[in-house]
Amino acid sequence: MLTTDDYLNILETCRIKGHDDAIIRALRYIDLGYPIMLYGPPGNGKTTIAEHLLTSLGGGTDTFYKIEGTEGMSEYQIIGGFHPLSMSGNSELAERFVYKHGVVTRAITDHKNLLIDEFTRAPSSAYSGLFLLLSLGTLSLEYNEKTITKPDDWILIATANFGDEGTYRLSNALKRRFVPIDIGYPTNSTERSLLATITPDLDCQVMDAILTFADETRAIWKKDRGLPQGLSTDGVIRMARYCELSMKQGSDRVSAFM
Repeated sequence: MLTTDDYLNILETCRIKGHDDAIIRALRYIDLGYPIMLYGPPGNGKTTIAEHLLTSLGGGTDTFYKIEGTEGMSEYQIIGGFHPLSMSGNSELAERFVYKHGVVTRAITDHKNLLIDEFTRAPSSAYSGLFLLLSLGTLSLEYNEKTITKPDDWILIATANFGDEGTYRLSNALKRRFVPIDIGYPTNSTERSLLATITPDLDCQVMDAILTFADETRAIWKKDRGLPQGLSTDGVIRMARYCELSMKQGSDRVSAFM
């Protein structure tokens, strides 16, 4: 079990600020052995937070594998399957196949934790084997005559942008296998402190305008999810850096902001 010092150290060393409650919640569920899914608007640091958690809990960046979901992903990449040897250039092997593990089976076999980034970019069918593993704790590998068992201390983190363009809708059954952790928009004060550190020479009135604009776009999106999502923290930072540079080069406040 994690100690209070563990929690504090992970929070203090995380580069993404403003999500302490979400990180603590994630750590508690991980400590209890549950897979978690960090979800929320793009650009708010879900992947960075996930990598930080896995690095901190595992003891290094080499303690976990990472794969990014794509539209063309199948169970072959996740669990494994037969791979043709015809690509070897050897005509004698052209009709033969070799079994290759997917990222989940490799992670368990190699005693690594796992991050599945952009989980909803891949169709639910790609995760059918993972669903069985999370449901039953074991998975029989077809054609391999072997069974893998999910270790009690194995950490699985997924990230997802629900409702974003180019994402698939997860089945309720698959969604229930993860504990959802919302990585939403940080508070205005958190982003203000962040900008004060990253863009120390930014004009205060321009900073106010950027943060007000961000708050307004987010409020509009929350009322109508069919509209483009509100400005992300990453977008706020880019906008602030641009305005800071623009004013250093002679632009006035209005020109820099526009």
